[in-house]
Order: sequence, then structure tokens, then C-alpha cells
Amino acid sequence: MTEKRATVYLASPLGFSRENNPYRERIKERLDRLGCSVFDPWEQEEVAQRIEEAMSVEDGGERARAIREAARFTGAVNARGLKGSDVVLAVLDGTEPDSGTVAELGYGAGIGKRCYGLRTDFRDCGDFPGVPLNLQVLHFIEESGGRLFRKIEEIEL
Repeated sequence: MTEKRATVYLASPLGFSRENNPYRERIKERLDRLGCSVFDPWEQEEVAQRIEEAMSVEDGGERARAIREAARFTGAVNARGLKGSDVVLAVLDGTEPDSGTVAELGYGAGIGKRCYGLRTDFRDCGDFPGVPLNLQVLHFIEESGGRLFRKIEEIEL
């Protein structure tokens, strides 16, 4: 009998720049070493294709409609990915965590997924000194049964 690998939804803004790909790959390598499979929204080819097609529309009104439709499609794909995953790992680096990443984490927590955060950024961006994140984001991670990691090597699910 084969043991089921946990599926991790990797929420992150790391696909907006190709320069972040090595960082994203290091996270996925860690998850693979832990025996997890990864749902990475940035690897959903149909999403990328729809967004690219929408952005290439030249007519202003038609382009806006195409972008809205691509956004709805992307949201639906990500929601299915979250529902089909066992846990959520959100990359929360930056002066403020990415709004889309926080939305994915909140959605995951809201549907009962255990959520984890990775914040390698040494700056605090919380509401209070010494709190590394917005208190609600940290609360939802911890309330879900997860925790915040400060290094890729610390990730344990």
C-alpha cells in the first residue's frame, strides 16, 4: 500500500518575477524532501495562457472584459487548488505580505485547511513591535494548527 503524499498549496507572489524562481524552487525542493506534492498556482499553464491572451487584446473595453474573465478563471483554478490541497504554505516576505497570498491563506484557513507561513524577511511588518506579521494573519496561521517559519530549512508540516 502506497502512503498518500500530502499536497501543499504554495501561496506566493514569487511568480511575478522570474528572478524569484530559484527561491520558489528551493521551497518546493524542501517540500519534496518532506514527502509532499505541491500545487503551485504559478505552474498552471492554462491560467498563464488566459492572462497572456487577455493582456494582448488591443481594444480597451474588450481588453478590460477579457482581463476580468481571466481573473475569474484564475480565482476558480486557485480555489480548486486550495480545496484539493491538504495544507497551505504562504510565502509572506516583503514590507507587507502580498495581498493575493494573504487572500489564499485566509481562504485556506476559512475552509479548514492547516496553514503555515514562511517569512524569511527579518523586518517586522506587524501591528506591534516584535510581531513579524499582521496579528490577524499570524492568528489565522496559528488557529489553523500551523505555524510561522523563518527559514526554508525550518519547514516541517
